[in-house]
Amino acid sequence: RPGGTVHVRLAAEESKAVLEVRDSGVGIPAADQPHVFERFYRVDKARSRESGGCGLGLAIAKRVVEEHGGTIGLSSEEGVGTCVTVVLPMATHDPRAADPPEEA
Repeated sequence: RPGGTVHVRLAAEESKAVLEVRDSGVGIPAADQPHVFERFYRVDKARSRESGGCGLGLAIAKRVVEEHGGTIGLSSEEGVGTCVTVVLPMATHDPRAADPPEEA
């Protein structure tokens, strides 16, 4: 919605990284919330056509997050906004510190 805000928070909590993206947009109706991570699902088909959305963003995000051992969730209230939370396990070692593979 025009004049809305987006807040991003990234925090380390125990052995997890928590990313939170919260907006003050129009929100998502409760009936649509269980479906927003499905491929090609769009809450408002007319508005999506105007903005160019195809219903893949959250489905791709869910797949990437789960492939890295994490979770993604959403809470939303119509007229208030939406919050998407991603929780990922933090690396237990620094991958840059690993020895490079030996050449044959």
